[in-house]
Amino acid sequence: MRISSTAALWTLIAGSAVGTAWAQGPAGYYNTVNTSSTTTLRSSLHAVIDDHTKIPYTATATDTWNVLELACQDPSNSNRILDVYSNSVFAKAGGGNANYDREHTWPNSYGFPQDDADNYPYTDCHMLWLCRIEYNSARGNMPYRTCSASCQEYTTSVNNGQGGGSGAYIGNSNWASGAGPTGTWETWIGRRGDVARAMFYADLRYEGGSHGGTGSAEPDLRLTDNAALIATTGGNASVAYMGLLSVLLEWHIQDPVDAFERNHNDVVYQYQGNRNPFVDHPEWALCLYAGECGAGTPYCFGDGTGATCPCSNSVAAGVRTGCRNSLGVGASLRATGVAQVTADSVTLVGTGMPNSAALYFQGSAVDALGDGVVFGDGLRCVAGSVVRLGTKFNTAGGSQWPAAGDPSVSVRGVVPAGATRNYQVWYRNSGVFCTASTFNLSNGLSVTWAP
Repeated sequence: MRISSTAALWTLIAGSAVGTAWAQGPAGYYNTVNTSSTTTLRSSLHAVIDDHTKIPYTATATDTWNVLELACQDPSNSNRILDVYSNSVFAKAGGGNANYDREHTWPNSYGFPQDDADNYPYTDCHMLWLCRIEYNSARGNMPYRTCSASCQEYTTSVNNGQGGGSGAYIGNSNWASGAGPTGTWETWIGRRGDVARAMFYADLRYEGGSHGGTGSAEPDLRLTDNAALIATTGGNASVAYMGLLSVLLEWHIQDPVDAFERNHNDVVYQYQGNRNPFVDHPEWALCLYAGECGAGTPYCFGDGTGATCPCSNSVAAGVRTGCRNSLGVGASLRATGVAQVTADSVTLVGTGMPNSAALYFQGSAVDALGDGVVFGDGLRCVAGSVVRLGTKFNTAGGSQWPAAGDPSVSVRGVVPAGATRNYQVWYRNSGVFCTASTFNLSNGLSVTWAP
């Protein structure tokens, strides 16, 4: 079943419903992060977000209700909240109201069921969202997985420019089947990326050991594709599992970060003192959990998850390239370096192409909401204002931009600080392979440029 994304890949939106909005975190927050490998990224990033301030779950002073009513505030009305699953709006009413409650995206029954002064994940607001009571109950502690049209539908309301409609899988609905650890909850398209990034945060933040400030024992929370490992724990456990990791990675790509999620991150940061780095830097999720470390986030693959390749030339499921060419593979576009306009070291690297001309180009938007449209033997993934960066000739199936003597990507593309730009490679495939055209394209690559 094809699942479409609902918004252009993450464009930076200035402003926030509450407080100060940071596109990639406040200045200096991530200065110690080392992105050279999966291992160094994980260890250095964990050190940045570890040992946050604990917010009481329920208290007479500031508690999670106070934080979440700001974090989940309706962008169009500061007196209301917007819930995570049904996309409904409710008047702010505080704890014990009849409409909404607090959803543990990582169910507390998986590793930390006992709320006490030493249980940090139980009240961690990066993992908590306000949720319509009936939907919170319906989800229960079911893992996040892909469902089907035979599952139970939980519709959404039209609010904040999203939601609404019913009757057709997947649409804008949530879908559920079964119950407990063996059940399935498929979050609707408008918030599936939010819950995925909350899960990545949980996996990174909680690695066992103890809190550096209070000495409180903390669990090791692990994302997995092994459903047999996901189980309730009778008490606070040393190790616990949630998933499914591969599904969450798909959701992360399908539903990019938006202003509502950034507000959630900013508000929680103001109270807890730590951030969800996967909201600030979505590309880091692919480095940690898919082994794709580098600048930018690949999207628009020729594997059937987006638009269909033109002549049954799709690559295998999970192969994150463009549509298959006459070599029997798809072209891949990735980037190395640092995407910072004042210190640009980004190199776009194309592989899996014939030894032919290759045009590297940039667009200000994505085509067909990031799913791509048929163009030649492949899919065009880039749209908006298009800039031709330059043409190279592939050697051993690959090339790169820039090479020696070329202007940097940000200079050639006239990229303003804080902007998101999208990249792709068009290349000649001289033999008639599937259509009458003699060209194909790589996957797309979305890059957010820091100042």
